[in-house]
Formats: sequence, structure tokens, C-alpha cells
Amino acid sequence: MNSPSLVEQAMEMGLHTLKFFPAEPSGGVAMLKALAAVYPVKFMPTGGVTQTNINQYLSISAVLACGGTWMVPTDLIDKKQWDELAVLVKAAVESVS
Repeated sequence: MNSPSLVEQAMEMGLHTLKFFPAEPSGGVAMLKALAAVYPVKFMPTGGVTQTNINQYLSISAVLACGGTWMVPTDLIDKKQWDELAVLVKAAVESVS
């Protein structure tokens, strides 16, 4: 849900937890703050969320969690490189303040 009309449609369906996708191309933190200021819903931004900007998203009280593919690259999963994935996930967790 990345626009007011989509958020309103979701609320009409009784939804109160929404995915904000694609986060960065949809206006990023600024757009999410604008939506959160008006609508009584919670968001999970994905799409452009990175280790560099995740704390900006998580600082918004309407954000429950963030998704980010940078910490779980498909090629590492395909190659079953679990140790390398663990390093990336640990770094992501440690970067969250």
C-alpha cells in the first residue's frame, strides 16, 4: 500500500497492517510518515530498504518491521551458503539501533 487510496481500500476491507511497497520508489520515509500521520494503520516497508536506511524507517512509530533482501540474497540461498547468510543477517540485526 503506497498511496492514500490504496490504504483507504485496505482499511475498508478491515486491514490494519499493510506492506508499504516499493518503499523507496514510492517516496520512502517521507511518504510513509505522511501516510502514518493520517491513517491509523501499521506498515511494513519493503523495496529499497537497506542497511543504510532501515533505522529511518524503524523510527516511525507506525512501522512494525522492515523487509530487506540485502541480508538474504537469493544466490546465497540457492548455493546453501548458510554461514554467509548468517553473517549478513547478524550485521543487519546489529545495524538496527
